[in-house]
Amino acid sequence: METKFENIFTDFETFTKTFPKLNEPRLFSFAFRFEKSDWLSIINKIIASYSDVSFFKTANNQLTIIGINSALNLQSSDANNFTSISDSFNHWKINFTNNWNEIHKTTAPFIFCSARFDVNNSSKLWEEFDPLRIHVSEFILEFNSNVAYVYYNFILEKNSEVKVFSTKLSKFLEKLFEPINGSEDSSPNLNSIKFDDKESFSDWNELFNKVLKSLEDGDLNKLVLSRTFNIKIENQINWKILLARLNKRFPECYLFLIKKNNSIFFGSSPEMFLKVSGNTAEVESVAGSAARNKKIEADNELEKFLKTSEKNHQEHLIVSNFITDVLIKYSDNVHILEKKQIRKLDNIQHLITRISAELNSEDDLFRLIDSLFPTPAVCGIPKEKAMNLIRQLEVHDRGLYSGLVGFFDFKNSCELAVAIRSALVKENQVTAFAGAGLVKGSDPKEEFLEINLKLNTILSLFTDENKS
Repeated sequence: METKFENIFTDFETFTKTFPKLNEPRLFSFAFRFEKSDWLSIINKIIASYSDVSFFKTANNQLTIIGINSALNLQSSDANNFTSISDSFNHWKINFTNNWNEIHKTTAPFIFCSARFDVNNSSKLWEEFDPLRIHVSEFILEFNSNVAYVYYNFILEKNSEVKVFSTKLSKFLEKLFEPINGSEDSSPNLNSIKFDDKESFSDWNELFNKVLKSLEDGDLNKLVLSRTFNIKIENQINWKILLARLNKRFPECYLFLIKKNNSIFFGSSPEMFLKVSGNTAEVESVAGSAARNKKIEADNELEKFLKTSEKNHQEHLIVSNFITDVLIKYSDNVHILEKKQIRKLDNIQHLITRISAELNSEDDLFRLIDSLFPTPAVCGIPKEKAMNLIRQLEVHDRGLYSGLVGFFDFKNSCELAVAIRSALVKENQVTAFAGAGLVKGSDPKEEFLEINLKLNTILSLFTDENKS
């Protein structure tokens, strides 16, 4: 291992000799191959050792990235939309140097993103998270097709001493490769949980009737109303075990975790918000749900119900039409990649339509995101009326729940997920979030049960009891 360290530092020294004379700050990225190919083997250590961690895994384990600390924030402190970062993004895109050709890479999942559902809302619960954060981590670990890479990213200014960055790299590698003390594989104690369900069905029904009036009056076509469920925990969470359980149970979903100081937001989302590669954009319409059943016949009946449910198809059509209407503003070629299908997860099944568009300009990426976000799948339509009603009716701050998580690169590619099936861990409390789409004809009991089913994605991690 010592020799390999020497090779890394020799390569880093060679890289620094290529640095140009600087008239203004410049972003540098030094990359090298990494021996550990399993993110699970180091995730506990990283979460325990650092106060700023971003973790994102795409569906079916195609790509996993872990970001540590921050080298560069692309957004200003008062930024409230993606378009506002365009100038900063373009500036650093030009003022950027890397050695990625040494590892045969032309681009990398380089810029992490997280955005609250409502950037204008703030509460003490979410105080440690920025409303919008788009940043380059100081260190990024990438796991891709059994190959792992490390990216060390830093800003070099006119009078910077390269030795400082070499020392930082050395300390990081020492931490990464130091032996793990004790056993990490013991299961967490599941018997110390205290439940605190502050929102009963009667509370939900009261809110539902207020929404129903707006739907029947024609003020709204759809509204997504969410609930929270609080769990008090007494033991430290073993994140390696928890994330492994989520990944095993929902391999076709995005897996994400964001740590900022003493708060951790995590989840497993089935919903792609936007994926852009080259000038091709993909968006998923995910709306309309039904439970699963372990018995094949009963499960088939639930699938049949979802396929024939007028309410679910109405809800799905609203989301699909909204996405299509937005995409045609940025593309002359919008088409359906996959017509409405059923996506079956472990505990729930959804109607899903995949929509694709060839973007007219790569410069439209951030405007496209602002136009799409939030979609009616998590908010409602018309968007502004739905958002205002959510602010009036929901007593909790959604924060990052139903917001966005994911990454960009400097080639205007991205992969962003809607942050649903998620929870916030703060101090000794887990706050789980879930919502349901309400349209004309919705039934309050069915929607209440649907939310409990979605909440169970998180709650089942902490107890073997069925919270539905």
